[in-house]
Amino acid sequence: MKKQGKPTRHISGFSSSPEITETITEEKNMVDINIPEIPLEDFEVEENVFDEVADESGGALTYAFVGLGQGGGRIAQAFYDMGYKKTLAVNTAVHDLELLDLPDEHKYHVNHLGDSGAGKDQEKGEAAFVSREQEVFNKMRQIFGEKVDRIIVCVGVAGGTGGGGVVPLINLAKKYFAYVGIKDANDRVGVITSLPTNGEAASPTVASNAYTKTNTLCDMAEKGEFAPLIIVDNGKIKKLYPKLTVKQFWPTINNTVAGLFHVFNVLATQNSNYTTFDPADYDSIMKSHGCMILGVTGVKDFESETGISTAIKSNLEKTLLAEGFDLKTATAAGAVVVGGTTMFEEVEGLMDNMEYSFDTLAALTGNAIIHRGIYEDPKREKLVVYTVIGGMKRPQSRLEDLKKFMKLSK
Repeated sequence: MKKQGKPTRHISGFSSSPEITETITEEKNMVDINIPEIPLEDFEVEENVFDEVADESGGALTYAFVGLGQGGGRIAQAFYDMGYKKTLAVNTAVHDLELLDLPDEHKYHVNHLGDSGAGKDQEKGEAAFVSREQEVFNKMRQIFGEKVDRIIVCVGVAGGTGGGGVVPLINLAKKYFAYVGIKDANDRVGVITSLPTNGEAASPTVASNAYTKTNTLCDMAEKGEFAPLIIVDNGKIKKLYPKLTVKQFWPTINNTVAGLFHVFNVLATQNSNYTTFDPADYDSIMKSHGCMILGVTGVKDFESETGISTAIKSNLEKTLLAEGFDLKTATAAGAVVVGGTTMFEEVEGLMDNMEYSFDTLAALTGNAIIHRGIYEDPKREKLVVYTVIGGMKRPQSRLEDLKKFMKLSK
C-alpha cells in the first residue's frame, strides 16, 4: 500500500513542500501591532532609599514627632533634645524655623505663603500645608524610616500654621503608617497641643482659633480617630509658676512636658523587684481614646498612711495641663512610685502606704484600669510619684473660659 503523506498546498499557482507551506501559514497568522521600542526599557529603575535617623531615647516605644508651626516646633525640639531624633519641624514662617536648634534636614519650610507665615489665619495655614503635603511626606520618609511605633503631632492650636494644618497632618501621619505597612493607625497617631495664655487669648482671633480647633481635636480624640490628645495649658502654668522669667518660660514648659512623656516610655523598659510597669501597661494607656494628663510630685510625708495619696492628689491639681477635666471619665491610668534604696530598706509600712495611694487613684478615676509600678533607684534620696491618666473627656470648663474672650459676631 502506498504511504499517504500530508496534502500538498498551492500558493500563487506553485506547489510547495509541507514545511514551507506551514511556515508561510504561521507568518500569515501573526499580527503586527507596531509596538515602538521605549528608550527607558534599557534602564533599571533605582529604588528611592532614604537614610533612617536612629532613635536615641532608649524608650519602650519608638516615637516620631512632627512639630507644626511655632509652638509645635518648640515642643518637637524639646523631644529631639531628649533623644527622640526622628523629629521634623514644619512651618510657613522661615524665621521660626531658623530659631529652632535642629539640624537643617529636620526642618521643612512650607513656602506656599512666602517667608512670613500664616499670620493667625488658619484657612491660609491649612491651604499652605495641603499644597505641600507630598513634600512633607517625603521628609517624613527621610527622617522616620520604617522603624517607628507612633507619630506624635505637636501644635499650638491658636496659630495659623499649627491650628490650620493639624487635621491634615494627623491624616498624613495615618497615611504614613499605611505606607510602611503598619495597621491600627488610629491608635498610633497622637497629638500634643498647647492652649494660649490669657494675655494671648485677649485677641479674639487667638481665642476663637484655640476654642474652635481644640473642640475639633477633642471630637476626633473622643471618637477614636487618634490617641492620645495631650493638652498643655500655658495659661495655667503661668499662674502656677509666676516667677518664671521670660527666657525660662517656653523652655521650662516644653522640657517638662517632654520629660514627663519620656519618663513613662523609659520606665516601661525597666524591670522591678517590686511591681513592674511594663510595655503592655504603657501601650494600653497610650491607646486610650480621649484626653491625657501627665504629672509628677515629690513626697515629703511618705511615712504616713495618707502621705503618698495626698501627693497624688496634689499631682493632679498641679499638673501642667488644662483645668476642667473630669477624672471620672478616664478609662486608663498609671501611677509609678520611685524611691531610694535606704527608704525602701528602713521605712516600715511604706509598701502599705504605696498600695493605699494606688487605691486612692482608682477611686479618683472611677472605673479606669490602674497600672502600677514601684521602682528602686539607689541614687535617689526622696520618693517621687509619676502619674498618667488617659481616655478623659474634654476639659469643658477651661474651654468655656476661652470662649469668654471671643467676640460674638452679630
